Amino acid sequence: MKANPSAAEPAKKPSHPGNNLSPRSFQARFFKRMGTNQQFRAMLEFLPEVEYFAKDADGRFVAISAGMLKRFGGEREEDYLGVLDSTIHPPYIAQAIREDDLEVMRTGKPIVDRVEALFARTRAKDWFLTTKLPVYDEHGHIIGVMGFVRPYRGGARRGVEDQQLQRVVEHIHENYRERLPVSTLARIAHLSDRQLNRRFQETFRMSVQEFVMRTRIQAASDELVVSDKSVAQIAGEYGFCDQSAFTRQFRQHTGETPLAFRRRRRITG
Repeated sequence: MKANPSAAEPAKKPSHPGNNLSPRSFQARFFKRMGTNQQFRAMLEFLPEVEYFAKDADGRFVAISAGMLKRFGGEREEDYLGVLDSTIHPPYIAQAIREDDLEVMRTGKPIVDRVEALFARTRAKDWFLTTKLPVYDEHGHIIGVMGFVRPYRGGARRGVEDQQLQRVVEHIHENYRERLPVSTLARIAHLSDRQLNRRFQETFRMSVQEFVMRTRIQAASDELVVSDKSVAQIAGEYGFCDQSAFTRQFRQHTGETPLAFRRRRRITG
C-alpha cells in the first residue's frame, strides 16, 4: 500500500521574489516606493464599523478615521489633530482612556478588545471594543499608541463569550427603564451577587449597578437630543425617581447637567 505523498511531504514555502533580495528587503523596497504608509489608511476606511486612531506620547491625536470623525460630529481630520481625549470625552472617561494609553506605552503590550463606554454624536456614550498597540520609531522607542474601535456586540468579544454574562447584558439593555436589583440579574446568570459583580469588574471595569446606571444615562441622553420632552419627563421614563436624582447622576457621568448637554449637542450636532 502506497503512502499518501501529501501527508508525507512537508508543505512547500512560497517561492522567493528573486533579484537577490531577502524577503524583508523586498518588502522594504516596495514600501519605500509607496513613499508613505498613509496609503494603508485608505484601506482601513473600508472595514465595516471599524474606526482607527493614532496618538503621540502626550495623548494628542495624529490620525483619526472618517468613522470616528462622524461619531464625534466632526467633518475634517485637521480639526482633531493635536487634540486630547479630554477635549472630547467627559473627565472620568478621558482619564480611563489615558491610563490605558500609558499602560500600553509603559509595557509595550497591546490591550485587546477592552469594553468601553465612549462618546457618540447623538448620545453621551455607547459601548465599544477598543484595541490599542504601541507605536515605535525607527530606533525601536515607543512614541505613542494606535488602535481601532468597533461597536460592542456582546458575544463577539473574546471575554464576553460567557453566555451567563451575555444574558445579563441583554436583559439590562432591554429593561434598563425598570428597577433591576443585582439579585435578579444574578439569578438570570445562575450566579451569586458577588460572582456576578466580579465578572462585571473583570470585563467592564465597573459594578453591575454602575453598568445599569450608565446604560440608563446613555439612553436618556439620546432622548434629550432627539426629543423636546422635559427633563422631568425623561427622568420618569428612564427609571429615575425624580428630576433631581436624574440631574445628579447625569452630571456625575457626563460632567454637565441634562439641560447643558441638550443645548451643547443641539448647537454642535
